[in-house]
Formats: sequence, structure tokens, C-alpha cells
Amino acid sequence: MPRTAESALAALPVVVQDVACEVGAVAVASYPGGPRPTSEVRLGEGRGECVAWTAAAHEAFCARLGSVPRGRWARLDAWAAAMRSEFRDPYECAALEAAAIDLALRQARTNLFGLLDLAPRPVRYVVSFEKVPDPVERVLGEARSVELKLDADPAWDDAIYASLAALGRVAVLDFKLSGAAADHERAHRALPEALIEDPAGRGPWSPSLWRRLSFDAPVTSTAAVGGLPVRPAAVNVKPGRMGGVLEALACVTHCREARIATYVGGMFEVGVGRRQLRALAAIACPDAPNDIAPLVESERPARLTVDAAAVGFG
Repeated sequence: MPRTAESALAALPVVVQDVACEVGAVAVASYPGGPRPTSEVRLGEGRGECVAWTAAAHEAFCARLGSVPRGRWARLDAWAAAMRSEFRDPYECAALEAAAIDLALRQARTNLFGLLDLAPRPVRYVVSFEKVPDPVERVLGEARSVELKLDADPAWDDAIYASLAALGRVAVLDFKLSGAAADHERAHRALPEALIEDPAGRGPWSPSLWRRLSFDAPVTSTAAVGGLPVRPAAVNVKPGRMGGVLEALACVTHCREARIATYVGGMFEVGVGRRQLRALAAIACPDAPNDIAPLVESERPARLTVDAAAVGFG
């Protein structure tokens, strides 16, 4: 990026007047426990998606929207600071900030790519699967061209790892802060090109594995990168977890300067938030194993494309 995306977005003026919210639920086969509760916040034409996990949390969020700052703001980051004095939950802040970014871009009659003078590139992505006893059987329905992100089970035996290696398309193994160093090393030996995400503990890990370590859950802010057990090879950047797109982009910039790779991750967005993640990945890390697959299997091409002419954010 020739100039930082977060500074360009932060400097946009924005006028916030009308505020609305709609709560719903979307049936997703891979979502545990029934339909995925969701809400879409609207600041005029700007839209953002809240990723709270319960319907009650979404209803409570919408009930508090009377506290959203309104009026004319010379800079979007000034509006965001005022918003954060009223809203503290990272999911709520991320939804509101995304809606404000969408609104500001629409009011400027541009999008991320026009703002940054960048052409969007096709986005690499992975399809995520939960932890199961037989991961190979679980992924058989996916197209052979699609890369995979699997929740790893330390109890998997060598035969399972051999079968996963034979697939040739496992990009990320997520240990969810589980396993011992020996479990992480065994996974790395079987799948040396895969990122080993969120291993538990502090190692010790071999130099080879260290070059494939990534972290997700602990990355709640840019500052949190410095508190990781080791300097990672990559981090999973999630606006919902980090409280907003501006912080996520600041983290991307920090990691680029520190020579740490980044990839964009989602938190089960089912609406506009998923499209916004695609736009974010297109400017930040299009060639990374971004965890932002389309929810519908029939809509999973080799790479995701973004409309360079569409006004707004995603």
C-alpha cells in the first residue's frame, strides 16, 4: 500500500445522521447450535455487521444505538473516538466503525481502492472446518481446488496426518491454544508448508516450525502482537476481535514493517461483514490464506474477486 490504509480512512470526513439496526438469524450448515444470530447496523447508507454470538447480545446492542454520535465530523477517526466513549464491546465497535467507513466512502463517492489508488487483486482464501475425529472424511465434499483450514486435534494419529498430507491443500492447522510442543512438531513434520496456528504454551519449537507459527486468538490489538510467546511468522487479523477495521489495518501495517505476514479472518459473518472482509483482504493480503470463504459451497471459486467500481466498503 503506497500510503497506510488506516490513515487514509481515518482522514475521511463523515456526516452521521440516521441510525438503524436490524436483528436476524441466518441458517448456516457449519454453524453449531442452529441459525447464526446477526445484526446489521445502518448509519444512513453505511452498513456494518455485528458478530456477537447470542440473539440477546444483538438485541441489547441495537437498543443502545441512541448513543451513537451524530453530526458532521471532519475526520472519521474523531467520530470513532467519540463512538468508543459510548461503546466498549469490540464486536459492537467493529460493526459501528465498519458502517461509518462504508458511509464515509459513499459520501466521498469512492471505495477502498479508489481512496488508495490501488487495483483490487483476486483474493486467496481457505474454507474452515471444526475439529472432528476424521478430518479427511469431513472435507470430501469440498472442491479439490479449495484450500483448507482445519481445527487440529492433538489426538490425531500419524495415519490421519498422512491422509491430510496426501490432500495437498491444507493451508492452516489451528490448535485453538491446545496441544504440547511435541504435537505441534508432529503436525509440522506431516504438513511442513501449513501454518500452525495458536499452539498452546511457549514451546520450545524447532526453528523450522517457528517459521510457520501463526497466532489468532491472542491478537486483540496491534500492541498484542508484541506480547505473543514468540515473534510469529504470521498473524490472523480479525476486525471483529480487534474492535474495528482501523485497528486491523494498523496491525497489518505494523506487521508489514516487522516482516510478519498477515491474513484476514472472519468471525462467522453472514452478511455485509463478509463482503467487507473480502475488500479488506484485497488491499492488505490478497495472497494469504484468508479465512473468509463464501458460506455457500456453490459460490467458491479458485479466488474471490472484488468489484473495483462499487462505491462504499464491500
